[in-house]
Amino acid sequence: MALSKQDEKMRIRRRLQEKAIELAALNRWQEAADLNQQLLRVGEDVETYNRLGKALFELGKYADSHRAYQNALRLNAANPIARKNVARLEALLARGITEAPITRSTRQQVDMRMFITETGRTALTSLVDVQRGPAVDALITGEKVELRVEGKMVYVVDLDGNLIGRIEPKLSHRLVELINGGNRYLAAVVQSDSRNVRILIREVYQDPSQRGRVSFPGKLGEGATILSSLRFDDYEDVLDEEELVEEPETFDEDFVGSDDEEEIGLDEIDQDIGDDDDSLEE
Repeated sequence: MALSKQDEKMRIRRRLQEKAIELAALNRWQEAADLNQQLLRVGEDVETYNRLGKALFELGKYADSHRAYQNALRLNAANPIARKNVARLEALLARGITEAPITRSTRQQVDMRMFITETGRTALTSLVDVQRGPAVDALITGEKVELRVEGKMVYVVDLDGNLIGRIEPKLSHRLVELINGGNRYLAAVVQSDSRNVRILIREVYQDPSQRGRVSFPGKLGEGATILSSLRFDDYEDVLDEEELVEEPETFDEDFVGSDDEEEIGLDEIDQDIGDDDDSLEE
């Protein structure tokens, strides 16, 4: 049975939304922002404004990101993702920070999906004694950070050597023993806001002297297990309890615009991205 005109529009729209999510998963933030802006020129919806706000934030465009989340709230004043991010961005804007204060050529991002691994090799932890300033303000989801052992403590620094915070004592003491024993670990930011900085830590090499020793037994590895079934773009938001229940997608209700505007805009965007689809499929 042939698809109706409206069904075809919705199919194309969902395809474009899936592509925008894939671009974010690959840390291709400028392309993600561009695609979401194209979708919004066709019609407004809360989810696209939230995705645009996220991409602009990762690009360090805080004022533009704030406007995107404000538009999401204009459509749905109760949306928890937009409300949290508006509050986060207003704290930055109140300090006169409209763009990322630091542009680091040394910044590296990792695919957060690489942290989905067997129990005991991955841990999620909140940092303590977090430093407040430009270096922490500039952190983005998926940014690689380094673990630096000093005595019995493990400090977390960005790739320029700026101190972010330190690992809590119990986990820190364990990591010191394992790192000094030859193990190696990869760490990346999974959440950074005015209240908290959380990182994921993964064992990437186990020294023969540590064979049979689990890096993160029991409760030390439980937090990472919570994230193991999530999409990349869900990681940061699921860490707030108020966002554990997401709103269902409502394409028909959120989509605004005349039939002609929808059809022309979606067809043009669909043609523009058609050649790239194979490279994003897993």
